[in-house]
Amino acid sequence: DILPRTFVSAHLAMAESLHGFEAAVAMTVCSFLDARSLSSAEVAGLDRCCTATCWTALLKAAEEELASKPLWRPQDDKVEPPADAKAALCELRLRLRNVARVPSRWATYIRKLSDTEVEILPRLPEVRSSLSAAHHGGTEDYVGLVEEAGVVEERELEPPGLAGVPLAFGACRGEPMSVGVLLTSKKLSHIGEAFFLGVEFVSFTPWGQGQFTPVYFSPVSGRVFVRFPEDPEGLVAQPMPALVESSTSEVDLQEVEAFVVVGASGCVSFGRRRGPEDDIEWSGEIEPEFLPPTAQECFSSLTFQVDQLQEPAQVSISWAGDVPPAACARDASWHRFNAVWGVHEW
Repeated sequence: DILPRTFVSAHLAMAESLHGFEAAVAMTVCSFLDARSLSSAEVAGLDRCCTATCWTALLKAAEEELASKPLWRPQDDKVEPPADAKAALCELRLRLRNVARVPSRWATYIRKLSDTEVEILPRLPEVRSSLSAAHHGGTEDYVGLVEEAGVVEERELEPPGLAGVPLAFGACRGEPMSVGVLLTSKKLSHIGEAFFLGVEFVSFTPWGQGQFTPVYFSPVSGRVFVRFPEDPEGLVAQPMPALVESSTSEVDLQEVEAFVVVGASGCVSFGRRRGPEDDIEWSGEIEPEFLPPTAQECFSSLTFQVDQLQEPAQVSISWAGDVPPAACARDASWHRFNAVWGVHEW
Protein backbone atom coordinates (compact mmCIF):
# COMPACT_ATOMS: atom_id res chain seq x y z
CA ASP A 1 0.00 0.00 0.00
CA ILE A 2 1.04 3.54 -0.66
CA LEU A 3 1.45 5.57 2.52
CA PRO A 4 -0.53 8.81 2.75
CA ARG A 5 1.46 11.91 1.81
CA THR A 6 0.71 13.51 5.17
CA PHE A 7 2.22 10.52 6.98
CA VAL A 8 5.44 10.69 4.92
CA SER A 9 5.75 14.44 5.53
CA ALA A 10 5.25 13.96 9.25
CA HIS A 11 7.84 11.18 9.29
CA LEU A 12 10.41 13.36 7.49
CA ALA A 13 9.73 16.27 9.80
CA MET A 14 10.23 14.00 12.81
CA ALA A 15 13.50 12.68 11.36
CA GLU A 16 14.77 16.20 10.75
CA SER A 17 13.74 17.22 14.22
CA LEU A 18 15.51 14.18 15.69
CA HIS A 19 18.66 14.91 13.69
CA GLY A 20 18.61 18.51 14.91
CA PHE A 21 18.19 17.29 18.49
CA GLU A 22 21.11 14.83 18.12
CA ALA A 23 23.31 17.56 16.62
CA ALA A 24 22.47 19.90 19.49
CA VAL A 25 23.28 17.20 22.05
CA ALA A 26 26.52 16.37 20.21
CA MET A 27 27.51 20.05 20.18
CA THR A 28 26.83 20.36 23.89
CA VAL A 29 28.89 17.25 24.69
CA CYS A 30 31.78 18.26 22.39
CA SER A 31 32.00 21.70 23.96
CA PHE A 32 33.41 20.01 27.10
CA LEU A 33 36.02 17.91 25.25
CA ASP A 34 39.74 18.58 24.91
CA ALA A 35 41.63 17.92 21.68
CA ARG A 36 42.37 14.25 22.46
CA SER A 37 38.76 13.46 23.44
CA LEU A 38 37.41 15.35 20.43
CA SER A 39 39.64 13.25 18.16
CA SER A 40 38.18 10.08 19.70
CA ALA A 41 34.65 11.40 19.16
CA GLU A 42 35.53 12.20 15.56
CA VAL A 43 36.85 8.68 14.96
CA ALA A 44 33.68 7.25 16.53
CA GLY A 45 31.64 8.97 13.81
CA LEU A 46 30.18 11.97 15.63
CA ASP A 47 28.51 14.61 13.47
CA ARG A 48 31.18 16.13 11.19
CA CYS A 49 29.75 19.64 11.23
CA CYS A 50 29.73 19.50 15.01
CA THR A 51 33.35 18.34 15.33
CA ALA A 52 34.51 20.88 12.72
CA THR A 53 32.89 23.67 14.74
CA CYS A 54 34.55 22.42 17.91
CA TRP A 55 37.99 22.23 16.25
CA THR A 56 37.55 25.85 15.18
CA ALA A 57 36.63 26.85 18.75
CA LEU A 58 39.64 25.01 20.20
CA LEU A 59 41.92 26.66 17.64
CA LYS A 60 40.63 30.12 18.53
CA ALA A 61 41.15 29.48 22.25
CA ALA A 62 44.69 28.20 21.63
CA GLU A 63 45.53 31.23 19.47
CA GLU A 64 44.32 33.60 22.18
CA GLU A 65 46.33 31.74 24.81
CA LEU A 66 49.48 31.71 22.69
CA ALA A 67 49.15 35.42 21.90
CA SER A 68 49.37 36.20 25.62
CA LYS A 69 52.60 34.23 26.14
CA PRO A 70 55.97 36.01 26.07
CA LEU A 71 58.25 35.31 23.10
CA TRP A 72 61.98 34.79 23.56
CA ARG A 73 62.51 36.73 20.35
CA PRO A 74 60.19 37.79 17.50
CA GLN A 75 59.82 35.28 14.70
CA ASP A 76 61.59 36.33 11.53
CA ASP A 77 59.56 34.13 9.22
CA LYS A 78 55.82 33.78 9.63
CA VAL A 79 54.37 30.68 8.03
CA GLU A 80 50.76 30.66 6.87
CA PRO A 81 48.83 28.16 9.04
CA PRO A 82 46.85 25.29 7.44
CA ALA A 83 43.27 26.06 6.44
CA ASP A 84 41.96 23.01 8.33
CA ALA A 85 41.30 23.95 11.96
CA LYS A 86 42.45 20.59 13.36
CA ALA A 87 45.74 20.68 11.43
CA ALA A 88 46.29 24.32 12.43
CA LEU A 89 45.74 23.43 16.10
CA CYS A 90 48.28 20.59 15.90
CA GLU A 91 50.82 22.96 14.36
CA LEU A 92 50.13 25.57 17.04
CA ARG A 93 50.66 23.05 19.84
CA LEU A 94 53.92 21.98 18.19
CA ARG A 95 55.15 25.58 18.28
CA LEU A 96 54.94 25.48 22.09
CA ARG A 97 57.69 22.84 22.00
CA ASN A 98 59.95 24.74 19.60
CA VAL A 99 63.38 25.79 20.76
CA ALA A 100 64.59 29.26 19.87
CA ARG A 101 67.22 29.68 17.19
CA VAL A 102 70.64 28.19 18.02
CA PRO A 103 73.49 30.55 17.00
CA SER A 104 75.13 29.29 13.80
CA ARG A 105 78.61 29.70 15.31
CA TRP A 106 77.72 27.02 17.89
CA ALA A 107 76.96 24.44 15.19
CA THR A 108 80.24 22.53 15.65
CA TYR A 109 79.13 21.39 19.10
CA ILE A 110 75.45 22.38 19.49
CA ARG A 111 73.17 21.98 16.49
CA LYS A 112 69.42 22.18 16.04
CA LEU A 113 68.25 19.01 14.26
CA SER A 114 64.62 20.11 14.16
CA ASP A 115 62.29 22.55 15.89
CA THR A 116 62.11 20.20 18.88
CA GLU A 117 65.48 18.40 18.90
CA VAL A 118 69.05 19.49 19.63
CA GLU A 119 72.27 17.48 19.29
CA ILE A 120 75.39 18.15 21.36
CA LEU A 121 78.93 16.99 20.61
CA PRO A 122 82.04 16.95 22.83
CA ARG A 123 84.51 19.79 22.42
CA LEU A 124 87.89 18.55 21.22
CA PRO A 125 90.55 18.42 23.99
CA GLU A 126 92.99 20.51 21.95
CA VAL A 127 90.39 23.26 21.61
CA ARG A 128 89.76 23.26 25.35
CA SER A 129 93.47 23.39 26.15
CA SER A 130 94.12 26.23 23.71
CA LEU A 131 91.60 28.30 25.65
CA SER A 132 92.50 27.08 29.11
CA ALA A 133 92.60 30.67 30.33
CA ALA A 134 88.89 31.06 29.68
CA HIS A 135 86.92 32.36 32.65
CA HIS A 136 83.42 31.28 33.52
CA GLY A 137 80.89 33.71 32.14
CA GLY A 138 77.72 31.71 32.73
CA THR A 139 75.31 32.36 29.89
CA GLU A 140 77.71 35.01 28.58
CA ASP A 141 80.68 34.15 26.37
CA TYR A 142 83.80 32.61 27.79
CA VAL A 143 86.83 34.67 26.87
CA GLY A 144 90.38 33.42 26.43
CA LEU A 145 93.53 35.50 26.05
CA VAL A 146 95.60 35.14 22.88
CA GLU A 147 98.90 36.99 22.38
CA GLU A 148 99.87 37.89 18.83
CA ALA A 149 102.77 40.22 17.94
CA GLY A 150 103.04 41.33 21.54
CA VAL A 151 99.38 42.38 21.71
CA VAL A 152 97.00 40.57 24.01
CA GLU A 153 93.64 40.05 22.35
CA GLU A 154 90.44 38.48 23.57
CA ARG A 155 89.11 35.43 21.81
CA GLU A 156 85.58 34.19 22.27
CA LEU A 157 84.89 30.55 23.00
CA GLU A 158 81.96 29.37 20.91
CA PRO A 159 79.77 28.05 22.31
CA PRO A 160 80.50 29.37 25.82
CA GLY A 161 81.21 26.88 28.57
CA LEU A 162 77.64 27.25 29.78
CA ALA A 163 75.38 27.68 26.74
CA GLY A 164 71.62 27.96 27.01
CA VAL A 165 68.97 27.44 24.32
CA PRO A 166 65.53 28.59 25.53
CA LEU A 167 62.17 27.46 24.24
CA ALA A 168 60.52 29.99 21.96
CA PHE A 169 57.50 30.57 24.23
CA GLY A 170 57.50 31.20 27.96
CA ALA A 171 54.99 32.12 30.65
CA CYS A 172 54.09 35.33 32.45
CA ARG A 173 54.20 35.69 36.21
CA GLY A 174 51.28 33.84 37.81
CA GLU A 175 50.88 31.39 34.91
CA PRO A 176 51.77 27.68 35.15
CA MET A 177 54.29 26.10 32.78
CA SER A 178 55.60 22.57 32.27
CA VAL A 179 58.05 20.94 29.88
CA GLY A 180 59.21 17.36 29.34
CA VAL A 181 62.35 16.30 27.46
CA LEU A 182 64.06 13.05 26.51
CA LEU A 183 67.85 12.80 26.82
CA THR A 184 69.46 9.99 24.80
CA SER A 185 73.05 8.84 24.36
CA LYS A 186 75.02 5.61 24.04
CA LYS A 187 76.12 6.00 27.66
CA LEU A 188 74.46 8.46 29.99
CA SER A 189 77.39 8.08 32.36
CA HIS A 190 79.42 9.95 29.73
CA ILE A 191 76.97 12.86 29.79
CA GLY A 192 77.22 13.78 33.45
CA GLU A 193 76.34 17.43 33.98
CA ALA A 194 76.85 18.36 30.34
CA PHE A 195 73.07 18.84 30.06
CA PHE A 196 70.69 20.82 32.28
CA LEU A 197 66.95 21.26 31.97
CA GLY A 198 66.36 24.72 33.32
CA VAL A 199 64.01 27.61 33.98
CA GLU A 200 65.17 31.17 33.27
CA PHE A 201 63.39 33.74 35.45
CA VAL A 202 63.46 37.14 33.80
CA SER A 203 63.40 40.39 35.79
CA PHE A 204 63.62 43.86 34.29
CA THR A 205 65.64 46.80 35.57
CA PRO A 206 64.02 50.28 35.71
CA TRP A 207 65.67 51.06 32.36
CA GLY A 208 64.24 47.94 30.71
CA GLN A 209 67.26 45.63 30.74
CA GLY A 210 66.55 41.97 31.37
CA GLN A 211 68.24 40.08 34.21
CA PHE A 212 68.18 36.30 34.32
CA THR A 213 68.09 33.98 37.33
CA PRO A 214 68.28 30.41 36.04
CA VAL A 215 67.50 27.25 37.99
CA TYR A 216 69.07 24.12 36.45
CA PHE A 217 68.46 20.41 36.91
CA SER A 218 70.85 17.66 35.85
CA PRO A 219 68.84 14.45 35.29
CA VAL A 220 72.06 12.40 35.32
CA SER A 221 73.64 13.69 38.54
CA GLY A 222 70.32 14.49 40.24
CA ARG A 223 71.59 17.92 41.34
CA VAL A 224 69.82 21.29 41.15
CA PHE A 225 71.72 24.55 40.64
CA VAL A 226 70.84 28.23 40.96
CA ARG A 227 72.73 31.12 39.33
CA PHE A 228 72.37 34.74 40.32
CA PRO A 229 72.92 37.75 38.04
CA GLU A 230 76.54 38.98 37.97
CA ASP A 231 77.54 36.71 40.85
CA PRO A 232 80.21 33.99 40.43
CA GLU A 233 78.79 32.09 43.40
CA GLY A 234 75.55 30.17 43.12
CA LEU A 235 73.81 27.36 44.96
CA VAL A 236 73.68 23.60 44.52
CA ALA A 237 71.64 20.82 46.17
CA GLN A 238 71.17 17.06 45.71
CA PRO A 239 67.42 16.26 45.84
CA MET A 240 67.86 12.97 43.93
CA PRO A 241 70.61 10.34 43.83
CA ALA A 242 72.90 10.21 40.81
CA LEU A 243 71.41 8.32 37.88
CA VAL A 244 74.67 6.56 37.06
CA GLU A 245 77.30 6.09 39.73
CA SER A 246 80.28 5.72 37.40
CA SER A 247 81.18 5.17 33.76
CA THR A 248 82.55 1.70 34.62
CA SER A 249 79.09 0.33 35.41
CA GLU A 250 78.29 -2.92 33.66
CA VAL A 251 74.83 -1.69 32.73
CA ASP A 252 74.52 1.89 31.49
CA LEU A 253 71.28 3.66 30.68
CA GLN A 254 70.85 5.14 27.23
CA GLU A 255 67.91 7.46 27.87
CA VAL A 256 66.16 9.34 30.64
CA GLU A 257 63.16 11.66 30.74
CA ALA A 258 63.35 14.97 32.60
CA PHE A 259 60.54 17.33 33.57
CA VAL A 260 60.15 20.83 34.95
CA VAL A 261 56.92 22.19 36.41
CA VAL A 262 56.37 25.83 37.35
CA GLY A 263 53.19 26.39 39.34
CA ALA A 264 50.93 29.43 39.19
CA SER A 265 52.31 30.38 42.61
CA GLY A 266 55.85 30.46 41.20
CA CYS A 267 57.09 27.27 42.84
CA VAL A 268 59.44 25.09 40.75
CA SER A 269 59.90 21.32 40.74
CA PHE A 270 61.89 18.89 38.64
CA GLY A 271 61.19 15.27 37.79
CA ARG A 272 63.04 12.33 36.29
CA ARG A 273 61.97 8.96 34.90
CA ARG A 274 64.41 6.24 33.91
CA GLY A 275 61.97 4.41 31.62
CA PRO A 276 58.30 4.41 30.52
CA GLU A 277 57.42 1.74 33.11
CA ASP A 278 59.30 3.38 35.99
CA ASP A 279 57.94 5.78 38.58
CA ILE A 280 58.79 9.46 38.37
CA GLU A 281 61.28 10.79 40.91
CA TRP A 282 60.47 14.34 42.04
CA SER A 283 62.78 16.93 43.53
CA GLY A 284 60.04 18.53 45.58
CA GLU A 285 58.84 22.12 45.25
CA ILE A 286 61.28 25.00 45.46
CA GLU A 287 59.25 27.72 47.17
CA PRO A 288 58.65 30.96 45.22
CA GLU A 289 60.13 32.99 48.10
CA PHE A 290 63.47 31.46 47.17
CA LEU A 291 63.38 33.00 43.67
CA PRO A 292 63.53 36.66 42.53
CA PRO A 293 60.30 38.46 43.55
CA THR A 294 60.66 40.88 40.64
CA ALA A 295 60.56 38.17 37.95
CA GLN A 296 57.93 38.96 35.31
CA GLU A 297 58.47 36.09 32.86
CA CYS A 298 60.03 32.66 32.77
CA PHE A 299 61.30 30.45 29.96
CA SER A 300 62.30 26.82 30.01
CA SER A 301 65.75 26.19 28.57
CA LEU A 302 68.12 23.48 27.43
CA THR A 303 71.55 24.34 28.83
CA PHE A 304 74.79 22.63 27.89
CA GLN A 305 78.37 22.32 29.19
CA VAL A 306 80.04 20.77 26.16
CA ASP A 307 83.44 20.75 27.86
CA GLN A 308 82.08 18.13 30.29
CA LEU A 309 80.65 15.97 27.50
CA GLN A 310 82.34 12.66 26.62
CA GLU A 311 79.76 11.24 24.22
CA PRO A 312 77.38 12.78 21.64
CA ALA A 313 73.83 13.16 22.90
CA GLN A 314 70.42 14.31 21.70
CA VAL A 315 67.75 16.20 23.61
CA SER A 316 64.20 16.21 22.25
CA ILE A 317 61.23 18.09 23.68
CA SER A 318 58.42 15.61 24.33
CA TRP A 319 55.75 18.07 25.44
CA ALA A 320 55.23 21.62 26.65
CA GLY A 321 52.19 23.39 28.02
CA ASP A 322 50.50 24.75 31.11
CA VAL A 323 50.27 21.43 32.95
CA PRO A 324 51.97 18.04 32.48
CA PRO A 325 50.11 15.21 30.70
CA ALA A 326 48.21 12.74 32.84
CA ALA A 327 51.03 10.17 32.58
CA CYS A 328 53.36 12.63 34.34
CA ALA A 329 50.94 13.70 37.06
CA ARG A 330 52.41 14.24 40.50
CA ASP A 331 51.66 11.46 42.97
CA ALA A 332 51.92 10.81 46.70
CA SER A 333 55.71 11.19 46.55
CA TRP A 334 55.22 14.91 45.97
CA HIS A 335 56.79 17.01 48.72
CA ARG A 336 58.57 20.23 49.43
CA PHE A 337 62.17 20.68 48.37
CA ASN A 338 64.10 19.55 51.46
CA ALA A 339 67.62 19.00 50.10
CA VAL A 340 70.41 21.01 51.74
CA TRP A 341 71.81 23.90 49.73
CA GLY A 342 75.53 24.55 49.38
CA VAL A 343 77.69 27.10 47.58
CA HIS A 344 78.63 26.43 43.94
CA GLU A 345 81.34 28.34 42.14
CA TRP A 346 80.38 29.07 38.53
